[in-house]
Amino acid sequence: MQEFWSEICSRYPPSLVEFFFIASIQLLAFWVPATIYLAIDLLFPDFSNRHKIQSERRQPTWEQIKHCVQYVAMNDLISIGLQLILRYIVGLHRTLFIQSLAFPSLATTLGDFVFGLAAREISFYYIHRLLHHPSIYAYVHKKHHKFTAPMAFSAQYAHPFEHIIANVLPIFLPLAMKGTNILSFGMFLSFELWEAAADHSGYDFVKLPPAAIHDLHHEKFRVNYSTIGIMDWIHGTDVVGWDRTKKAQSLRKDPVHEN
Repeated sequence: MQEFWSEICSRYPPSLVEFFFIASIQLLAFWVPATIYLAIDLLFPDFSNRHKIQSERRQPTWEQIKHCVQYVAMNDLISIGLQLILRYIVGLHRTLFIQSLAFPSLATTLGDFVFGLAAREISFYYIHRLLHHPSIYAYVHKKHHKFTAPMAFSAQYAHPFEHIIANVLPIFLPLAMKGTNILSFGMFLSFELWEAAADHSGYDFVKLPPAAIHDLHHEKFRVNYSTIGIMDWIHGTDVVGWDRTKKAQSLRKDPVHEN
C-alpha cells in the first residue's frame, strides 16, 4: 500500500492526485452507502416500513426520490467544476492538503480527526442556525427541508449555495487551514460522508450516528441543528420547544408584560 501511494505521488501532479483522491472518496463514502440505504427502501419495503422512524405515509414518493438523486448529482458536478476551476487558476502543483510519500502516524491521524470533528460541529451548527433565520430560510434552506422524512440521498439535497457553505466548507476548510495530510483528511472525509448518509437514512437501527436525532430535525425543524449533538446540548436546542420556552421566559421578564 505504501509503495502504491508513493508511486502515485511520484508519477502525477499533486493537485491531480488530490482531485481524484477526493472525488473517489465522494463516490465510495457517500454514493455507495446512500445507494445501499435506498436499495433497502425499494427492495425490502416491509422491512423498511417497520424500521423507518417516521410513518409510511410521510415517506417520499419514487418521483421525489429520483428528483433528489438527480439534484445531488448536479451538486456534485458543481463541486467538481469549482474544484477544477480553482486548480486551473492556482496550478497543478499547489494543493489544499499536504502530500508526502510516507503515511501519517496514527497519532497525527487521530489528532486531525478530532480537530476536524470539533471544527465541523461548531461551524456547521452556527451556519445551520443562520440558514434557519426567517430572512434566509425560504430562499436557501427550505429546499433541504422538502424531505420532512429524510432518506440517505437527501443529505446532499440542498440549494447549491448551501451545499458549498454548509456541506463542503465546514469539512474542508478547517483541516486545509491546519495543514493536514491528504490521507488523514481522506479518513475524516470518508467518515463525514458516511455519517451524512446514515444520519438521513431515516432508519431506527442506525445508532452510530443515531439517525433519530437528525430525523427529528427534519420532522420538527427547530431542534437538533448540529451533527453530533454537542453544540445543541450547549445551547439547549436539543429539545423540541426550546424556542417557545425561551420566548415565554422573555415575556415573564419583560416589565411591560408584567404591568
